[in-house]
Amino acid sequence: MTENTLKITFRQADEHRDTARERLRRAEAGESGEAIEQDVRRVLNFEEFDDVERLMRTSNLELVEAIAEHEPESIRDAASVVGRDYREVHRNLEELESLGVVEFEISGRSKKPILRGDVDTIDVSIQFPPTKDGERQGASA
Repeated sequence: MTENTLKITFRQADEHRDTARERLRRAEAGESGEAIEQDVRRVLNFEEFDDVERLMRTSNLELVEAIAEHEPESIRDAASVVGRDYREVHRNLEELESLGVVEFEISGRSKKPILRGDVDTIDVSIQFPPTKDGERQGASA
């Protein structure tokens, strides 16, 4: 994962919690480095299929791509980039904000959509079935 990437995961909260505890342990032991300084704003975990479905809608993914690629200055600019109606884009961006994927920088009356943590890349990771320590749960080989 690059330094400026938002990692979106599914049902991996326990894994993220364990990783955070390990980073804290290492920091308390005086260690330093990238693994210690990971920005928690760059990890987003979904627990429900509905949230994954909302993110993966074509209209939402087009907006995420437009924000990453074109850095629109406003909602109206984002609507222009994707060639859709302002109201529809506004509704989709609010949905993406509620999911935690998009944030807004407010300047006067304008709201500039940006990716969470001002990242420029998103990495989506979905594991079926969920695993812990690399072992498959509920199945035998």
